[in-house]
Amino acid sequence: MDGNLTHWQFGDLLKKYRMKQGATQRQLADLSTVSVRAIRDLEAGRASRPRRDTVRLIAEGLRLSGRELTTFEAAAMRSRGGVEIDFVPDLAAVPPPAALDVLVGRDAEVSSLLALLGEGGSRLVAVTGLPGVGKTRLVVEVAGRLHDSGAARVLWDAATAQAPGGAAGRLRLLVHSALAVAEDGEGWEALATLIGDREAVLVLDGHDPAWPDPDRALALAHRCRRLRLLRTTRGSHPIPGERVVALAPLAHGHAVRLLGRLAGHGATGATGAAPTALTEVAARLDGLPGALEAAASWLVVYRPDELLDLVRADPLGVVADRLPDLRDALRRALSGVDGAAVGALAAARGDWSVADAARLTGIAPVACARLVRHLLLLGLVRPVGDDRFRVLALAGALTASVLPVGLPLDAARDS
Repeated sequence: MDGNLTHWQFGDLLKKYRMKQGATQRQLADLSTVSVRAIRDLEAGRASRPRRDTVRLIAEGLRLSGRELTTFEAAAMRSRGGVEIDFVPDLAAVPPPAALDVLVGRDAEVSSLLALLGEGGSRLVAVTGLPGVGKTRLVVEVAGRLHDSGAARVLWDAATAQAPGGAAGRLRLLVHSALAVAEDGEGWEALATLIGDREAVLVLDGHDPAWPDPDRALALAHRCRRLRLLRTTRGSHPIPGERVVALAPLAHGHAVRLLGRLAGHGATGATGAAPTALTEVAARLDGLPGALEAAASWLVVYRPDELLDLVRADPLGVVADRLPDLRDALRRALSGVDGAAVGALAAARGDWSVADAARLTGIAPVACARLVRHLLLLGLVRPVGDDRFRVLALAGALTASVLPVGLPLDAARDS
């Protein structure tokens, strides 16, 4: 067994310290008020996830202190998938991820998010949107600018990233240990101490909507007064007091520009402009950056006009290999709203206002305004100008065959 006690298994370390004290399992049970069976199971490895209170009582019964106590607690945390409490990673050694490409069409969103995270702004911010809308890419840009300017120290944790080594890996373990539910969140004090009174932004990218535990996140924000928490999520489980920012797809002009860049010189004309076919592809894919990237990947085997035919026939099928979750995300979003109302709005010609939507759906104006806001947060509707909106074409394609068709918008206006 490794002579370094830091790497001992918890059960082995418990037995070592008990024998060092010259105590039997029964005597330790009497001293700690932990049952003999629990101590026996822990030492034998039959119980591998000791509760925090159990570890504390046993440590008191063994009269552990100093380095022995720290080693004992760290071994208990590792047995639960936690992190060593006594390890404080060097934040300067863990920069946010670097952008690999130029961000197209998001200048306004970057400026807005930077302002929101600035002094006097919101300390809890969630960026929501459909798969492929560009949440991560936007937050990478914002985090990079904060890091480069020195305005705030950025701590980054992504759900999809492979577990890194070194300081980045230890920081990730610390964040996960700190923000888990209260029963398991052992690293909270260590993370709070690490951040302290620093100007910092903790980025949580792509985690389950129900994570982090709201109570742990709020407690961290209260303890670290200059910390901002920024997360990306597809769900609608806000932390109390959190500012939710619904990221819309790219505006049409920016979407065409991005698709032309992704398509390369072979799919653009002599002037560098995207052909008409790609312009329509960008519109039918709603300007979702991930969907545009998926469509562009087909241009190695299809001409732009052939790609357009595919998108007209089955837009979600065209992007499925790159965005496998998009269809299910749209279905889940649609399942929780008034299907007939969405169908009426999807069938309208052109864009519409909230007042138009009330006439199209027959819903009272105030209730209709709530519905439109909800659809915006779900990503099913996009703003297309001052007080004007439109249902995503992808959502319309999914609903066209099953939901009732509404009156044309022009007819509603004439009525």
